[in-house]
Amino acid sequence: MQIQQLNRDDPDKIFITVENAEGSALEPNFVCEWTGTTTDADQGRKVELVDSALHTVTGLGAATGKVAGVVTETIATGAIGRLQVWGPAKVRVKTSGAPAGTLVMGGSDGTNSHGIILPSNGAAGNGIGAVQAIVGTSLESVNATNAMVQLHCM
Repeated sequence: MQIQQLNRDDPDKIFITVENAEGSALEPNFVCEWTGTTTDADQGRKVELVDSALHTVTGLGAATGKVAGVVTETIATGAIGRLQVWGPAKVRVKTSGAPAGTLVMGGSDGTNSHGIILPSNGAAGNGIGAVQAIVGTSLESVNATNAMVQLHCM
């Protein structure tokens, strides 16, 4: 785990090191989930884009069921890179209209197989019960492309 040193001009941020198991490059600002595996050496290390629909009880629909973090820089296929798990970050958004202070979650709308976040008041059936899918809290009104989010992925 990497913890950025306290800086008065830049808020605290925490990062983790991961391996890309997506099969294609992971792009900045997209939300990742842990890759489901029974191989002990790969658990807590391999990630992929969130591609499972959000479920109000179990969180993410994949076997992993937990948001891992947000991509900070492009991670090539099979390469090692880092995800941000705490602190303010620009995050890719699917829906717009949620005000600042809204709890936001990772998920897929079924057609887009990438790591997007859905405000808790987003698509039908997505609700606050999906605790394992929580990414953080929006720090600004969510637009249709990106939003600044206070991450709480750890």
